[in-house]
Amino acid sequence: MRTLKPFLRLLAAAPLAAGALPSVADDISVSGFGTLGYAVSNRPYIYQRFIDDRGTLNRDSVFAVQVDARIAPRFTATAQLKLAPDTADDSRWLPKLAWGFVSWRPTDDWLLRVGKLRVPFYLNAENMDVGVSFDYARLPVEMYSLSPTSDFTGLALARSWDAGEGELSLEGYWGKARTYWRQYVRDGVPGFVEQGVAYGALDVVASGLVLTYRGQNANAYRFGVHRAKVRLASGDNWIDQPGLVSPPIAPWATFYWMLPGAGLGESRSEDFLVTTLGADVEIVRGLRGAAEYAIRKEGDVERGQSSRGGYVSLRKEIGRWTPYVYYAELRSEGRLQRLYRTIDSYRVPSTVPLAGAINASQRVIADELAVYDQFSWSVGTSYSLSPTSKLKAEWMRTRVGTTSSFVDAPAGSSVRNQNIDVLSFSYSFMF
Repeated sequence: MRTLKPFLRLLAAAPLAAGALPSVADDISVSGFGTLGYAVSNRPYIYQRFIDDRGTLNRDSVFAVQVDARIAPRFTATAQLKLAPDTADDSRWLPKLAWGFVSWRPTDDWLLRVGKLRVPFYLNAENMDVGVSFDYARLPVEMYSLSPTSDFTGLALARSWDAGEGELSLEGYWGKARTYWRQYVRDGVPGFVEQGVAYGALDVVASGLVLTYRGQNANAYRFGVHRAKVRLASGDNWIDQPGLVSPPIAPWATFYWMLPGAGLGESRSEDFLVTTLGADVEIVRGLRGAAEYAIRKEGDVERGQSSRGGYVSLRKEIGRWTPYVYYAELRSEGRLQRLYRTIDSYRVPSTVPLAGAINASQRVIADELAVYDQFSWSVGTSYSLSPTSKLKAEWMRTRVGTTSSFVDAPAGSSVRNQNIDVLSFSYSFMF
């Protein structure tokens, strides 16, 4: 909480500061948003980095202040400072510049932005941190985790057209990002790999083309094709796939291995191609449906993260209340799930030298595969206190099949075929 206090004071002072700006600064605006969210599950192990049976404020809480300024005719600048849990450390909060870009609109139909931007990957990409802008307690992780990075530093060029009673836009983007890959190891190998959480730095080059239509009644449709090239920031190569090796001290025994120099295939980068499709429409007055779906294909690396994920939801506005239900799922390709099961259950006989360490290493390799096989049902509601603030409550049940890298499985065990129930309560606001 000591980390939060300075930023909360900044949030409280921001509206006053905005109102105190002199008249010569009429082209400067200050806004902000935040969510204070609590989540608790029925399991002692951790889900989605923070959620367990002890409860947490870290999963859904976020605070931000944004400044927009017109710096010249048809030129604007935007900067957003966000405070949230660090993306490379589960135990601390870290303020960072989430957005920082300059926009140029040479005509009403064209927009060029340069700087730190949000990847236009999802329907709610631009507002995914602004809890008051959607009714779910949190956006479905089965969909909103598929992009290798949510932000990038580069450029985006958009062209828009009037289309009947709505607007059609086509946006292309290119940029780079440093992001972090979270891995959890259940058991570790004494003297070699520690049990617990580790983060690896990744360098991403991302590009894409996105077509969006926004019409009457806030109806929206989005289709996108995205490419990403991901490299290890350390300069090491990716291993194409775990392979069977035999130790010199026991040539009759084989086990899986996944380290450079073991005669396994290596790649300089992992290359992703992701296709996304989404829609949010009014079905009848007050009843809305939304769905998003993505196919993530990875080339070059056989053990990669090819998967399919998405969700479908219904929500009904009843006065200030908006109850909703959604179903979401994320599944790695069948061959990756089979590879995980094979390695996770692989054991060498106790007569093999260092059998204990070898067998522990098989579980480590399985954990490093980043395989997903889960679906979730959620039922919840939001309550609008005002146009700029909401209370939310949700119950979610997640069913894990083969495994899920969103779950920190207990040491010496697994979470195969288990249910995780999560209760969430939050307050979101903006100004």
